[in-house]
Amino acid sequence: MAILGILVAAYFISDIALSRVEQPSYCPRCHEVRAQYLAWKVSSHSQINCLTCHGGDNSSLRRWARRRVEARNYIIHLLGKAKYPYQKNLVPEDQVCGECHSPNREVTPSGDLIIPHRKHTTVTGTPCAACHVDVVHLRAAKRLEVAIEKAGGQQEKAFQILAQELQHLGPKDRLPLMGACMGCHNGKKAPDKCAICHKKLDIPADHKAKDWVYNHGTKARQDIHYCVYCHAVLLDVARPGETITLLQGVRGNPFCVNCHSQRPVTHGPDFKLKHKFRAQEDLEGCLVCHDAEKRDKMSLRGVVRCSDCHHTPVTHPPNYRRIHPNIVMREGAGQCFKCHDTTSCSYCHTSGRVGLP
Repeated sequence: MAILGILVAAYFISDIALSRVEQPSYCPRCHEVRAQYLAWKVSSHSQINCLTCHGGDNSSLRRWARRRVEARNYIIHLLGKAKYPYQKNLVPEDQVCGECHSPNREVTPSGDLIIPHRKHTTVTGTPCAACHVDVVHLRAAKRLEVAIEKAGGQQEKAFQILAQELQHLGPKDRLPLMGACMGCHNGKKAPDKCAICHKKLDIPADHKAKDWVYNHGTKARQDIHYCVYCHAVLLDVARPGETITLLQGVRGNPFCVNCHSQRPVTHGPDFKLKHKFRAQEDLEGCLVCHDAEKRDKMSLRGVVRCSDCHHTPVTHPPNYRRIHPNIVMREGAGQCFKCHDTTSCSYCHTSGRVGLP
């Protein structure tokens, strides 16, 4: 009986202790979820207890099971083996949202977005969290990753940076990400036409220029972050506030890669022969799509590298253009075609620049 009494007492004592852990004010003591707590404090749900959304079934048995998991997680935290920053999404179920929100309300956010709420929730059966997963925690884990980089790895300084950033978020930072929309609006599951979701597209003035599709690279190279918010952050392929290099902005973004993996109209049939002049003028522009050497990451699939041809240095004598026919007749053209193709020959031999050999 004494042992049973001790076990019962231990259960109730641990249950009372764990009930304290479930209070929002306790969350920031564990750095794994401190970022999520900071975001919750500045959200529209800041007066709602964490377990109201994340607790699930609150029956005695379920609560007992949940608190055993909490005890395990607390031990993992004390041992220093918890994953950091915390990435897992404990997504609330629709019935939890339905305790406060009606699926039938007609709501569309400010700006130019058209979101027929009832059609999404009732007709298509789209889960609430599919669109609103970051409405409270505001992509806190990704924001913290960026803050850690800015703070040079100093954890406490990173939390200070994150807290300041969260305080200054505007309405557009709280809207559902376009990447979440595109998960369904891909032209197959749901229409992908702009007018389906947008009343009026606020296209920047410089995007309306006729040559923008060819000259936008100049603007991107001056300030890639001018492009990143719409073409990367909203698509959820870049983290908010992240410092993006030009290569990351182009090659790490499917919006850009779709075009940059194709041969540009400026690369005509004789471009292989003439490309050295373009490279001399603007090598940086070439290296947006092409690599000088083989890379393990961020190479565009199917795009030729400089080293594919220039793998061994070849130096032709100054009079090579005049004497090369004799060399070709003597040694064959096999060595030539390691770097050149037939356009290199036809550029001179079929254009009247020189006579046929």
